[in-house]
Amino acid sequence: MRTPQGYFSDTKPILLRLLDPRGLRVLDAGCGAGGNGALVKRAGAAEVVGVELDPAAAERARAQLDRVLTADLSELDPDDLGPEPFDAILAIDVLEHLVDPAAVLRGLVGRLKPGGVVVASIPNVAHVWVIANLLAQRWPQRERGIFDRTHLRFFARRDMERLLREAGLTVERVEPYFTRYRALKALSLALSLYVFRSYFARQYLLVGRKPI
Repeated sequence: MRTPQGYFSDTKPILLRLLDPRGLRVLDAGCGAGGNGALVKRAGAAEVVGVELDPAAAERARAQLDRVLTADLSELDPDDLGPEPFDAILAIDVLEHLVDPAAVLRGLVGRLKPGGVVVASIPNVAHVWVIANLLAQRWPQRERGIFDRTHLRFFARRDMERLLREAGLTVERVEPYFTRYRALKALSLALSLYVFRSYFARQYLLVGRKPI
């Protein structure tokens, strides 16, 4: 299957509202071409280690991150990450691509320091466009977005929170993500009348902390 141009290059500046990376050792799980890892490095992260399945994307990430492993997160040997635990883990637009995201997340949390955080971004299957398509008795197959044909697992907000809790994390923050473009975000909120904004959120960003 052909991967669309830019598929691995998406970045989310909102991450810096959820995580202060200064001085932290960060694992970017499913790092793509390294855009989000580079974002936290520029914001002061001490070290960013990436894991990426796609060899071409991993090679691009190596130009931006401190170290990148080309590996499937589902088959990753934790020893390959080194003996030192991480202060923070990014799981941005990756968990929905895994056969068993719960098992992978539990494994990642095992490499997290007590008191460390996981920041995850997960598509919202309860989006109004998904509901509209289901009412029309169809499920589109797209190259990216909510209907990405490579998604294996689907989550609404409560499912996402449960996923983090069952991995041993305390959910501290849940932020709806509409778009990086302010005008489109304002339009989404206006259409939702604000009351139904959860149905216009394309994704949710969650922060979970490992108990001390």
